[in-house]
Amino acid sequence: MDIIGHRGFKRRYPENTMASFKAAADYPIQGIECDVQWTKDHVPVIIHDPTLERTTNGSGSVAEHSWSDLQKLDAGSYFDSRYSSEKIPSLKHLVHWISKTDLTFHLELKEQMNISDAAFIESCIEVLKEGSMVERTVISTFYHRYIREVKRQSPKIETALLTKTPFRRGKNYAEKVAADSIHIRHSVQSSLYYKPWKKQRIKVRAYNVKNAQAFLRCRNAGVNGVITDDPALMTELNI
Repeated sequence: MDIIGHRGFKRRYPENTMASFKAAADYPIQGIECDVQWTKDHVPVIIHDPTLERTTNGSGSVAEHSWSDLQKLDAGSYFDSRYSSEKIPSLKHLVHWISKTDLTFHLELKEQMNISDAAFIESCIEVLKEGSMVERTVISTFYHRYIREVKRQSPKIETALLTKTPFRRGKNYAEKVAADSIHIRHSVQSSLYYKPWKKQRIKVRAYNVKNAQAFLRCRNAGVNGVITDDPALMTELNI
């Protein structure tokens, strides 16, 4: 079962920073996961929220700021003052780094306003192509129209349907939106669907896997991977 670091090593490091990604990669994981937003000048950047307040010393929306403006922000002190030098990475910078590893790249597309789906997705795919990462990337999103657009532009990229709630006909719905896999928020309820989905021959990965009990439930159900805030704990359990 694959272990995927959620926003890097979110439990011990400031999320979606290079410090977090590199720390996660120190463990025997198979992939890292992150989120992408668009700047005012159309640069894909790695940050979860559409606004800056929670994880940086900036304010306002990511889309209101240029890439050069964002580079001036502190993206680590909200977590711990030791990480005050951490910056918001660009997608290009992160792809350059991960291309030199053997990790799979899980990229979550966040919904963008006032920009076409095609333009946003094209900008992300171009970075993946430049870094020779197309065939090592899984693009996931809650916005199912994005999945169709990803497949239209780059059929070789694996796509994942993100959902918080389970539904019975997993493969049928996934295929309807052009998804190759399902990423489901882990819970006792959702875990009841893992085995039926696996029987439908679709890849299943669970996120929000935080403790040993949740991990074992996922492993016993045969999911393909877990997306976790704590790669250290999960790799220890995965022995």
